[in-house]
Amino acid sequence: MADFNYLEQLSIFVENRSGELYSITALLEQENISLLSVVLSDSSEFGILRLLTKNTQRARLLLIENGFMAQSAKVIGVRIVNQVGSFNKVVKILNETNIDIRYTYTVNEKNDGIFVFKVDDDKIEKAVLALEQNGVKTVNENDL
Repeated sequence: MADFNYLEQLSIFVENRSGELYSITALLEQENISLLSVVLSDSSEFGILRLLTKNTQRARLLLIENGFMAQSAKVIGVRIVNQVGSFNKVVKILNETNIDIRYTYTVNEKNDGIFVFKVDDDKIEKAVLALEQNGVKTVNENDL
């Protein structure tokens, strides 16, 4: 696969019980792993904690060694400016390229931010190329 910008996101399955989130964040803190983005979604029995960190593989192995179900996945990060239509521009490009968005969330910075998009693994490179060809700045972990 060619070299292209992407981020590694960590997904952790979290049981819906008191203290479970704290167990994860305390473990990461003990190992000096900084969290750049945190998104938690839940269902009646479990949640999915999605994290961005500069140490994704180290965090994943640490969590697995401590009994958590964790996996990493490639996601696309695009730098955005705080103006009307910036999100729609990215969605339009992906739509016109026939790439479905599985989910999305934001990472805030001082003035601007980054939209994070999950697309099918076999379409991530095509998505990044389409975005960059249309003037959208994609990012990797070094940009965070």
